[in-house]
Amino acid sequence: MVAYPSAGQDRSSARVWGALSTYPYLDRVKDDVDLTLTLNARFSKRATYFSYQNFRGVLSSGDARFDRSEQNFRWAVSEKLPIDLNLQAIILKGSGNDQWHVGVGWRLNDTSFMREFFERLNLRYRVTLHLKRFASAHDDALLLQHSFKTSFPRESGRFYLSGWLTQTFNSDFPDSISNNPFVTEIQFGARISGNFNAVAEYRINQFRTSENHNFAVGIEYSFRW
Repeated sequence: MVAYPSAGQDRSSARVWGALSTYPYLDRVKDDVDLTLTLNARFSKRATYFSYQNFRGVLSSGDARFDRSEQNFRWAVSEKLPIDLNLQAIILKGSGNDQWHVGVGWRLNDTSFMREFFERLNLRYRVTLHLKRFASAHDDALLLQHSFKTSFPRESGRFYLSGWLTQTFNSDFPDSISNNPFVTEIQFGARISGNFNAVAEYRINQFRTSENHNFAVGIEYSFRW
């Protein structure tokens, strides 16, 4: 799953862009997510949307099981400031598990005194702190999220490296789960032909009580409208 447009996509001209990713190879955790749909949309210069939907068992058993979805609606406080207000909905399998978060995002690559540095690296980087959670449990929890993407070579963007990390603070978890657990995915992609990319993804999920590391290899189809 990538939090920015895929390799070769021009986010300035596209209104909607996304990717459908399948992972036929899963290393340690065989029942991990093997299909992901990612969507980005730009409604105006200040209003944007990002989401992903994860499914399990699609390739291993042919029985698609919903795992998790995250929906983000972002509103830039100003066209000149790199700050967003973020409303996030996290939908989890099972009943009574859904969460709503309200937070503030900072686009580091759009910050005036750092813009040149990030342009040299062709890197986009966002940090979001969710200060308030509305859920059935852990209402005082804080979520800190990072997301990034870079593509190279700059002229073609044939290869890309992207990822995200979400860490939870101030929650009372069972002893089997580490304090301030985090979930992260780092993805390397290479355009094969047209809109098809080969992807390799390293995952860490500290909410798992047994094996929390995994490696996945798959195919991604990217699109834009």
